[in-house]
Amino acid sequence: MRPLVPIMVAIGLGAVGAGCAATDPLLNTNDWNPTGANEKNIAAQVVNPEDLVHGRQPIGGSDGGMAALAVQRLRTNHVKPLPDTGITDLHVQSTGSPSGGGS
Repeated sequence: MRPLVPIMVAIGLGAVGAGCAATDPLLNTNDWNPTGANEKNIAAQVVNPEDLVHGRQPIGGSDGGMAALAVQRLRTNHVKPLPDTGITDLHVQSTGSPSGGGS
């Protein structure tokens, strides 16, 4: 009797899987049909739709040696500091009221 249980479970799971395929809206062509709208929307947002098919060379080329030196500085902990532009200087201004509310 024991070997019969796994066989019955396998048959039951197969029947459930077949039933789901018949009711899945993505597999049923009467309920849902891909129209390619997502691809059309993305293509409308780019200047050159050919860029979605294949890339292009950067203007002026690229400098792999400069990039390799930057990685080497990162690995040896000799990273160059960023310039101080003053944009990120934050100063907290207090209103003098502990509750922070106005009158």
